[in-house]
Amino acid sequence: MTMLGIVIGIAAVIAVVSLGNGMSSYVKNSLNDLAGNYGMLNINTAKTSERFTRDDMLAIEEALPDAKGVSPNLYAYGKVKGRKGTFSASVNGGTEALRYSLSNDIVKGQYFTRSQVDSGQRVCVMLLDDAKTIFGTEDAVGFEIELTIWGKTANYTIVGLRDHMNDMYQFIMEGQDYSAQIEVPYTALAADFDLESDNFTQLILFDSQDTLSKSVDTAKDILINAHGLRGSSALTAQSMADFSDQLNQILGYARSFLLLVSVISLIVGGIGVMNIMLVSVTERTREIGIRKSIGASTGAIMTQFLAEAAILTLLGGIVGIILGIVMATVICSAIGFDVIITPTSVIGAAIFSVLIGLFFGIYPARKAAKMKPIDALRL
Repeated sequence: MTMLGIVIGIAAVIAVVSLGNGMSSYVKNSLNDLAGNYGMLNINTAKTSERFTRDDMLAIEEALPDAKGVSPNLYAYGKVKGRKGTFSASVNGGTEALRYSLSNDIVKGQYFTRSQVDSGQRVCVMLLDDAKTIFGTEDAVGFEIELTIWGKTANYTIVGLRDHMNDMYQFIMEGQDYSAQIEVPYTALAADFDLESDNFTQLILFDSQDTLSKSVDTAKDILINAHGLRGSSALTAQSMADFSDQLNQILGYARSFLLLVSVISLIVGGIGVMNIMLVSVTERTREIGIRKSIGASTGAIMTQFLAEAAILTLLGGIVGIILGIVMATVICSAIGFDVIITPTSVIGAAIFSVLIGLFFGIYPARKAAKMKPIDALRL
């Protein structure tokens, strides 16, 4: 019973750390599966009359030949009509690099090409889920849709279909009104629905995650120099890498809070150990007196009781680690998280349990060590 508080405390620490690691891994992987690795370059129209152009995109592509591509970010909202009816639609116009805006790649057909973008062909890409809703089938490559935006209508041919979205996307979209996601060449979108085709306020740069931040900084410098915006705050840049760092920081705060709550239970367990050791000192007063009368030093008596407290909490810690691993496995498996138990957390929990025993064993050990032999033998 003395070890119960330590067992529960250590088990809670192991379970919480594992759950926090699993949650972080799940959220990060889900976001990576939902959105590609990209950076956004924006011009503040309230601070400058400058706009991005096609020449800017070419300059970035020339400076960053290993990047996946760059695209304007044109958006429009309207209606899409197919065999199964008319539905709301979010239409995104860009270059062929827009395929990297989502991680679920093309599974049927192909993405529109640079030549189709340059010639402004009326072609489009959508999700398998949207094809199923609009046409009643996922074999929709070659089908035509009718897009209506701001009172104007144009027909587009489906050339590619993206794979299904993951559970994170379904969770985000739950409860929202249905809206199909359509991707088209920005040149066609601009020509059909009166949008600017050579003046943009936002560019998207696609690159691998390990070089994304550096590439975004390079692109930002190119654009600042090209438009004479050095020293102003009219041009800003953000990347998914920055967002990922912020998310990890937030999740870190959450893990730290949960860990703090579980450590409190360890402290309560340590107080229980201290109380039991005080009782032990009282019950073993004669033993202490005999040992001191035959020459046991104050340090030896203190070491004895500290060792007992440390061994007691270490044993409780080992049992707690085993229980914590079992709890973490059951909870993470039930929720759907990966079970991530690091050696650091296990070793740290074992060491911490010993430190708890030593800390809360100091007072009982000092009380035992300071007893006078004559007083102890008298009891």
